Amino acid sequence: PQDWMRLEDQADARGLTLVGYYHSHPNSPAIPSVYDRDHALPNFVYIITSVMQGTAVDMRVWRLTPDRAAFEAETLSIT
Repeated sequence: PQDWMRLEDQADARGLTLVGYYHSHPNSPAIPSVYDRDHALPNFVYIITSVMQGTAVDMRVWRLTPDRAAFEAETLSIT
């Protein structure tokens, strides 16, 4: 929590907003785990990269449903 508050303060100081979180799943698919769901923040986008034997093989984007029961896949567009 303290690290997160520090990051939010740094973003605010630059006029930015934190909108999501990135992490990897070593030797696992790029699908949210139960741990991910239990610790997810509402309204955030979660980018998960699957890393198999040291190589990134897949990346997916997810958003927690309003009832916090599951994640829904999102489309990531970089412009």
